[in-house]
Amino acid sequence: MSGWIVLVMPFRQYVTKARQEGFKVCSVWDPRLESPSYLREVAAGSDELILTDFADEPALRRVLAAAVRDHDARWLYHAGREDSMLTAYEVAESLGLAANPTSAIRLLNDKLAMRSLLAAHGVSPVRFATVPSWRDVAGVLDRFTVLDQFTLPVVVKPTALAGSRGVLLLHRRADLAGWGLELECYGYDGPVLVEEYLRGPEFSVESMSFDGSHHVAGITRKELGIPPLFVEMGHVHPAPLPSPMRDAMAELTITLLDLAGYRNGPAHTEIIWTGDGPRLVESQARLGGDRIFRLVELATGVDLERAMFTVLAGHRPALAPVRSGVARIAYFQFRPGVLESIGGLDEAAALPFVHDLHIPFAPGDVVPPIRDSKSRHGYVIVTGDTHHEAAANLAQVRRRLHPTTVPALAGSNA
Repeated sequence: MSGWIVLVMPFRQYVTKARQEGFKVCSVWDPRLESPSYLREVAAGSDELILTDFADEPALRRVLAAAVRDHDARWLYHAGREDSMLTAYEVAESLGLAANPTSAIRLLNDKLAMRSLLAAHGVSPVRFATVPSWRDVAGVLDRFTVLDQFTLPVVVKPTALAGSRGVLLLHRRADLAGWGLELECYGYDGPVLVEEYLRGPEFSVESMSFDGSHHVAGITRKELGIPPLFVEMGHVHPAPLPSPMRDAMAELTITLLDLAGYRNGPAHTEIIWTGDGPRLVESQARLGGDRIFRLVELATGVDLERAMFTVLAGHRPALAPVRSGVARIAYFQFRPGVLESIGGLDEAAALPFVHDLHIPFAPGDVVPPIRDSKSRHGYVIVTGDTHHEAAANLAQVRRRLHPTTVPALAGSNA
């Protein structure tokens, strides 16, 4: 028996995988962040579910410490998004129950901390600057233009938001005010990074660490939406790459994890392959979003979710591929407005190579413009024996779907 584990923000499948590794699970969630029906599913799989306000940091610290004490937990582990991860790790470290040093989580999750770490060691050189607020970006552009460090366009990004929120390719200084309004909509007025625009295809490296040893489980190709935003509209696993590119990205990822002092669990590291080779974009101390873990499992048979808890149970996870295929996820982009209907949905979902098809809208709902990962219009996951076959299968799904929208009335939520 692996004992009790207190999981902060676990998705429902995480609870199942933790129990498969012998853990008894106390789940901690913020009821504002998921629907009551979803939390009922988490509760059904957990031995206990505790609801608390993650934004109330002192209260969250008390709740986590009490949950550990009440269950004599072996681990306190944050399995969700970055917003409250550092707080959970600080509590875990104070109790001697942290899977990783708090410093490692900060260095990976904080975009400025990671960029500064790499610069200090001369790894993956990227020109950048940081300012306390978006209002200070114009001054940085003036200063760096004089020094011939930056030329427009540049990438501007908040240091502490995830899911493509607030990341912009800035072509004109006149766009700064509109970007500032967007950040305010996210409730963000903190530090921002100004970085040189890295040109090239983008990838993510999915890795699992065990006692300081890092294993690259695979590399995923990202498909981005139209600039100036950087919304991810699809992923392909494994990325079609020659061995030298795969090896270079794997080596760069392991270097980052070593420098950060990361010890145990998953990491999701984003890299752009530029004309000068691979350059790190950012990393997170968690599994990749957008169901990349599912693509890895469908393509290779490797269950990264289960492996995360195998590591916490004290065992080296099995990460060698047991099959060779290709899996893709593609996000839909419908015409914004009021949804009237989606023809062909049942036919597309019944195709033998479709593993999941999700549309978050019903007729009468307002389909918004896509601004970040949360506002995308649903997705489909398909597989194939080859990259060509997987692409052809995805094209079949797109041909079968026929969404119809009409313009939303003024004053609606469009």
